[in-house]
Amino acid sequence: MKPTLSSFIAILVSVLYLAVYFIPDMGGSDVMGAQWLYSSSLSLGIVAFIGLRYKVYEEAIKHVLSYKFTWVFSLLVFWAIGSYVYAINPTETLVTLARLITTYFVFLNLSILYYNQDRTFLFTGIAYAITAYLFFDSIYVIKGFSANLRTMNLDAAILGLNKYHGNKNVTAASLLILIPFAMYVIMSAKWLGKIAGIFTLCMGVFALFLMNTRSTYVGFALIIVLFFVGLIWKQKSALKPALLFVLLPAVLAIFAANMRLKLAVAGQENQGSYGSVEKRIGEITEGSNRLHLWGTAIDYAAHNPLLGAGYGNWKLASIPYERENANELFVPYHAHNDFLEMFADLGIIGGLCFAGLFLLLLYYTVQFLNQKRGDELMVIIAFLAVTCYGVDALLNFPAERTAMQTMLSLAAALVLIPLDKTSLNLRALPIAYLVIGVALLAPSIYIANETFESLKIQKFVMGEVNADPKMATIDVEKLPNIPNLSSSTLPMKAMLSRYYIRDKRFDDALRILKESENDNPFLHYNDFLRTSIYASLNKMDSAHFYAKRAFDAWPRASSYYKNIIFTSAKLKDTNEIKRALQVSLDAHNDIALTWNQYLLGMFEVKQGADKTMLVQLENTLKRFPADTAILNPTRNMLRGGSQDLKGLTAKGNNLFVKGKYVQAAAVYKELTALDPGNFSHLENVGICYYAGKRFAESLFYFAKSEQHPGNNSGKSAYFAGMSQLSIGKKAEACASFARSKAKAYPDASTAISQYCK
Repeated sequence: MKPTLSSFIAILVSVLYLAVYFIPDMGGSDVMGAQWLYSSSLSLGIVAFIGLRYKVYEEAIKHVLSYKFTWVFSLLVFWAIGSYVYAINPTETLVTLARLITTYFVFLNLSILYYNQDRTFLFTGIAYAITAYLFFDSIYVIKGFSANLRTMNLDAAILGLNKYHGNKNVTAASLLILIPFAMYVIMSAKWLGKIAGIFTLCMGVFALFLMNTRSTYVGFALIIVLFFVGLIWKQKSALKPALLFVLLPAVLAIFAANMRLKLAVAGQENQGSYGSVEKRIGEITEGSNRLHLWGTAIDYAAHNPLLGAGYGNWKLASIPYERENANELFVPYHAHNDFLEMFADLGIIGGLCFAGLFLLLLYYTVQFLNQKRGDELMVIIAFLAVTCYGVDALLNFPAERTAMQTMLSLAAALVLIPLDKTSLNLRALPIAYLVIGVALLAPSIYIANETFESLKIQKFVMGEVNADPKMATIDVEKLPNIPNLSSSTLPMKAMLSRYYIRDKRFDDALRILKESENDNPFLHYNDFLRTSIYASLNKMDSAHFYAKRAFDAWPRASSYYKNIIFTSAKLKDTNEIKRALQVSLDAHNDIALTWNQYLLGMFEVKQGADKTMLVQLENTLKRFPADTAILNPTRNMLRGGSQDLKGLTAKGNNLFVKGKYVQAAAVYKELTALDPGNFSHLENVGICYYAGKRFAESLFYFAKSEQHPGNNSGKSAYFAGMSQLSIGKKAEACASFARSKAKAYPDASTAISQYCK
């Protein structure tokens, strides 16, 4: 078949869709905002173009709408639309629906444009275009990696490769899904094209393995295996060229990437999370967190088998599962398995529809190859791209990423090209396609634009979420109503309320917190902010009510725990402080911060530290020796505020002044038992015995004081030297003075010059 204008148009539209690979964030906090707006707008434009050439594409529309794949995809889309009615957060459903609808029309538009074209010409043109995209994307990764290493460690250098794809996992997956088309160029082109394909494949594999992404390592291994299985099955004559021009360059690129990574590791002081290729391959089986996420998605789907949480709402339904597992307000936005997440979102019908899309593509691929209808390599390559997506969907969440969805739609359209030219003979189908296209894509564009505008403001608002807000309130008030959740599922109106709180506009803050009460009913961030408002208004009963509600919902969040301790202390409620401690411990949050806040709360209620608190303080200091930055201020406060310590210290000092050294030593011994973390009590016992000329006993306590981990003063070593001089042990005394001098004790140098010359 001779190439026609329609063939060139089909390739051009494919290139335009794939241009989403290089749409930057355009000022948004996430690149997908601008990318989905671009893709949805382009899709509506293509629908309009097809509508203007209605007569040319009428048969194609009927044919594509007769695919069983299209029927299943349509059921998925309309089932997801129906979930708006019952979704936990319907607005979030709208946001994710706009993306699903866009993907649906990318597939339909490309399938219609591909219909009845010269398949070899079409596939070759698209393969060359995708290979070019792979080349430029690889250059971005390789150059970015080298540039980052000049100023960052290896981990940061890899994580920073996210300009066009949001994060490094998506960047790696977006590279991987392009690689099969470079393989096609190598296998089908003349020498010049073959050389360009080999070079690009090397660049792509080199960049892919620099990314240190285990899921793409698995995906790459799988597509190589399937590629050669396909050749052995259908094109044995192509095996030798494939081994020479595909496998060998790929292996060399992997070795080169491994050497580059080893050099990077050798050039940094400490080994981070990322490293050589073999290190990351060895960690492939480490997936405990994913297993947990998969388990929670399965559990939710099993308990909600018919409807699920509503499309795009798993990020909310997952929150209760994290109550006793996640620190702070960590929300597992995705199940790291789009198949399981779809079952959790849409129940069994939606989940089966999504899984059915991949099973149908597998079925048609095997069917085409069995029928020996030619073009086997094209079918194999297109299905390899689907396989890349499938592996990523099993381990990550490509459903929200525009580049991955575009490639899935394109690959699916290519797989289905050889379907028999049979169509439903319904005259209304083309009209239905055009009407439904406009009806669904127009609101999708609106939602994508609102999301994009929100992301531009979120870039600043979310940057201030853990700091004092600086942005002008009037600018934050420009946040659109769609989406109503931030990228981390915090209600957007709650974000705005922080600025009202800063401006002391408490009525406005409380109003919008009430309005957004159900936007995320599980996180209780609104209750956290209400606690702050009522505490500022000195309404402690109300502040405590909301602090308790937030803490009980999420006991591992340190800010929630601090609030419940704070309000309980203000209300002088030690029982509630003890209860909060126990709830936190029951939630597997036995950390220094938990005990530190408990001690501070009890100290405030009692206006001092009793013996029980001091014992707990010492136990905490022993259990968490690395957390001195957290515990030291509390230690100083409790010791300085203990009435028992103050009384005994005054008694010991009084006895010492009166020359009652043995009695004073007994008091300091009592202080040592009560406050074992303070070395000065041991030191004081030694000084009492030194003053009472009981030098052997004084040396025992000076030695214990010197050995105390908190003693760096040199005072004990100095008085040990004086005691040793008093009993004629000059050599030992000089050694003690030397130790004292090393710790910069001021009298040590004088003693050395006087006694040790």
